[in-house]
Amino acid sequence: MRRFLNLFTGVWALGFLLDQLSKQVAQTHLSFDEPWVVIPDRWVFQLVHNFGAAYGIFQNQRLFLVLFGTGVLFAILFFRKTLATSIWSKWALTFLVMGTCGNLLDRALHGYVIDFIYIYIFPVFNFADVYIDVGIALFFIELWVKPKT
Repeated sequence: MRRFLNLFTGVWALGFLLDQLSKQVAQTHLSFDEPWVVIPDRWVFQLVHNFGAAYGIFQNQRLFLVLFGTGVLFAILFFRKTLATSIWSKWALTFLVMGTCGNLLDRALHGYVIDFIYIYIFPVFNFADVYIDVGIALFFIELWVKPKT
């Protein structure tokens, strides 16, 4: 059990570090008006300060979003034994905490989330957003593969 806890904590720390370092690089080397093109008309890196949540909801609601993110973290930590019933849900919680911490820290420190990855079929996002999506997907996979009782 201790070994698994160390594994989840290690993955969380590496993912959180990747998210924060990538945002720092984006802040330092990218601009708002000059994208860095990876694949023309498909994928660019461009700096965006997101003052809301996913898909532009809750714009300029910093206090609400910080409190909501903090509440999510506390709920996950408080209910983790109930929520983490399989390897799928343990990984899901790890990714959810990783993503929530990354975006929560941005909101608390800057008042906005630093986004910079723009694949043209999605809104601009960052690694923390990907982690949250992976966590949600893992919960859905668990529902699909978990035997019915």
